[in-house]
Amino acid sequence: MEEKLNKIYEKIADNLNQSIPEEWDKVYMYGEVNEHMQNAFFYYYPANSDKPIYNLDIPELFDVTEDEIDNLRYELLEILEELWNEFKNNGHEPWTNLTFILESNGRFKIDYDYTDLSEADPREQHWIWKYKYLSIIPDNPKGKKVIGDCEKNSVK
Repeated sequence: MEEKLNKIYEKIADNLNQSIPEEWDKVYMYGEVNEHMQNAFFYYYPANSDKPIYNLDIPELFDVTEDEIDNLRYELLEILEELWNEFKNNGHEPWTNLTFILESNGRFKIDYDYTDLSEADPREQHWIWKYKYLSIIPDNPKGKKVIGDCEKNSVK
């Protein structure tokens, strides 16, 4: 299983690298998979920058079409589903979401999460993830409240 996982991790890294049209230092990718859906997005830090770029903003910032980005995103979703099935088919508890952190030198780290997200609001989940991994607080009142509530709950 380990060899198969390493091949899948390499596919994820290759996909992220193909998706970013400039030199970069670090990528934070969120993936969510279950029996009924898949979701993925990422933020990357351009080389020598401390301001992350959201993958859906790439077509606005670079000479890349939305179709190109969509195709790479669908490919990423297929790879994540392959990873999820690898866990499931080998008797491991399938994760609900993961964070794949990739450095430009090829090193990576994966945080698997098993939280039941069936009742979670996807927008709130995005805000919480961005705060946890990128230290970004939403600029709207509802997002700030969600982050504040998370902070209160994590102190307990």
